[in-house]
Amino acid sequence: MDNTNIVKPVSVTTTLLIMGVAFAAIAIAIDGFKAMMPLVSAEFGLSSAQAGFYATFFYISGVALAIFSGQIADKIGPRKGLIGAVGVIGTLMFLHTIVPYYPLMLGLAFFTGVAFSVVTPSLNKGIIEMVHPSKRATSNGIVHAGASFGGIIASYLLPVIGEGLGWRVGVFFAVGFALFVVLVLIRTYQPINNNGDKSGAPRNNKGQLKEVVRNPLIWIVAIMGIVVGLSVGNITIHYTLFLTGDLAFTASTAGFFLALFNAGGILGNPLFGYINDRFLNSNRRVALFGLSTGIGVLYLVMGGVIIQGVQPGIMLGLFSFVLGMFAFAIIGMLFTTLGDVAGARLMGTATAIILISIRLTMVIAPPLVGYLADVSGSYALSWLTSAVAVVTIAGIFMVLTIPHKDMLRRTS
Repeated sequence: MDNTNIVKPVSVTTTLLIMGVAFAAIAIAIDGFKAMMPLVSAEFGLSSAQAGFYATFFYISGVALAIFSGQIADKIGPRKGLIGAVGVIGTLMFLHTIVPYYPLMLGLAFFTGVAFSVVTPSLNKGIIEMVHPSKRATSNGIVHAGASFGGIIASYLLPVIGEGLGWRVGVFFAVGFALFVVLVLIRTYQPINNNGDKSGAPRNNKGQLKEVVRNPLIWIVAIMGIVVGLSVGNITIHYTLFLTGDLAFTASTAGFFLALFNAGGILGNPLFGYINDRFLNSNRRVALFGLSTGIGVLYLVMGGVIIQGVQPGIMLGLFSFVLGMFAFAIIGMLFTTLGDVAGARLMGTATAIILISIRLTMVIAPPLVGYLADVSGSYALSWLTSAVAVVTIAGIFMVLTIPHKDMLRRTS
């Protein structure tokens, strides 16, 4: 018998690591371009407001088409969804280097956001299909840590390449790595289905959407997407401005602290996931509230102690790392919770609801945070307001989930 064409299946852990590498490649491509935006702005003669429109176009597309992209993940399955998304993002980022006018680049940003919208539903669906509920938080942490790792590379390596050889060469590096990852995915990513759900089976997308929309618990969980937008969304945009403006650090030093923030996600995602699975009986409700409260406390520190200059550089580095641990961990925990509620069959479409909540917040909150900083003269009021908002949202979530306690924790 000829066994040359038989692909030996890889373990669940290896599959999770492959998914994490794919997420890292996407983060390098997208976040790396954003990190090189000063170079792009200089070439095209952009103002800060004009440069900011790139993020607007990127996230608005995700909001507008989130339901559609989630249904794509449900219909074609996690493998095809992830391979297609990485390949399309790599191609679109390459086209960024060719277009002669910035408005055309904004158009590419819109479609890049569309492709990115397929990534998270595909990853989450893959995890839900192959991982037992008792280990999903840890698994989500491993996969989402890949995005944090990619963010570190994007924050440092690509700007260095861009400054030395031009921003287009930096994009070429990211694109080359993304296409390499596509080949790795094609060769090695074979989702292990442990839940009996046929990913490639025909779907009644309209029926799935109705099921998701009519499930009140999914909407309650989606409320916590606001916390993600208020934490990761705010920090990635305003942290370096806070450090350079309020604390008088140099731009390079501020970038280093932002990298430490991303590094915190590498540890925080799997660590808090493991703690929840191992010691809290997979109680997602308590985990989400605890992480949100932690973020609120850290925001209070930023609005008080740090703003007064009490924290020296070394302590600020440690603080940045811990802030990243909490901020990124809540992303993995949020999607883990959604998986427990929606199940593998509805995960793609349900993820779209979460993404709408997150990205709407990312579109609305950062300008408001910046406005408060402008009118008050520092970021103190911005961070204090963010702290109150985060804790308030978490409290609302706890109250609304009282009737659903048993559905948000492992009962056996």
